[in-house]
Amino acid sequence: MILVVEGPSAAGKSTHCARFASGQVVPELPGGMPSADWSLDETSVFWIERNVTRWTHACELEAEHELAVCDTDPLKLHYSWCLARARLTSADDFESQLSLARSAIETRRLGLADLIACQIPSSDTLRRQKEHDATRSRRTFDVNAQLAGPLREWYQALDDTDPGRVVWTWSTEPSLIRRQRYDRDLFDAWMKRLPALSA
Repeated sequence: MILVVEGPSAAGKSTHCARFASGQVVPELPGGMPSADWSLDETSVFWIERNVTRWTHACELEAEHELAVCDTDPLKLHYSWCLARARLTSADDFESQLSLARSAIETRRLGLADLIACQIPSSDTLRRQKEHDATRSRRTFDVNAQLAGPLREWYQALDDTDPGRVVWTWSTEPSLIRRQRYDRDLFDAWMKRLPALSA
């Protein structure tokens, strides 16, 4: 089973993931950013390939330990969608990544996790947790704080499409249920349920 622990910046995702055995956890990939002079297509390929790397790692850990726990979703399309939904960027980044992600799902290089545990604390709680975490600077916290509402919309659309695939609390004892990971029709139905992005 592949479990995703998801939530806004400073929600406590990494802290929760640390409650699992270290050999079961797929961390976020450190560092590395696309070059500022890359085209939109080149930048989109960069991000999708990072996601593919994390998904591959999750599948390897699952094969070894039965359970892989991802600190944020390897299918990280939600970030560009949430930015556009919050009107912080245009929808161009999301649309470019969407077609690449869809192709990666068709070829089984990316997939939908079996369970997404998403917790969205209040804005006051997020700020308080951010201020008490001396281990990370969270320079983009103010931007990311605006993505909490869209993040809920993103995963609510998935849960409406495939009920039970999303839970709104974190647990260290998830039910080990494996779901369809590479169903293009399910993915397309999920995308159609999302609220419209502004032009």
